[in-house]
Amino acid sequence: MRADRPFFLPLAITVVSALLAALLFVSALVAWLAEVFGSLKIPCLLVGIFLAVMAVVVYKVSLKSYFSQISQELSVIYSVSRVIRGWLDWASAFLGTATKEREEDN
Repeated sequence: MRADRPFFLPLAITVVSALLAALLFVSALVAWLAEVFGSLKIPCLLVGIFLAVMAVVVYKVSLKSYFSQISQELSVIYSVSRVIRGWLDWASAFLGTATKEREEDN
């Protein structure tokens, strides 16, 4: 890949084209099912339920493990920050008492 060729614009065009293709596919599917059922409400409901089920399946299969991993990492960060906070509180208490003892000696 050459450095002088643009990267962002072709990527953006590809993403927009994929989204438009998916939108046109869903529209065509609803229009075809509307002709089959003779009503527009039933195909919209069926396609909506199908897409919701697909979203739940994708979440359960792929994204749930990533979210649980992020949750575990945040839990580790929280526990480490609590330990560091305890050390800082101890150090400030120790230095605070040492400073007070020096002030009393003077």
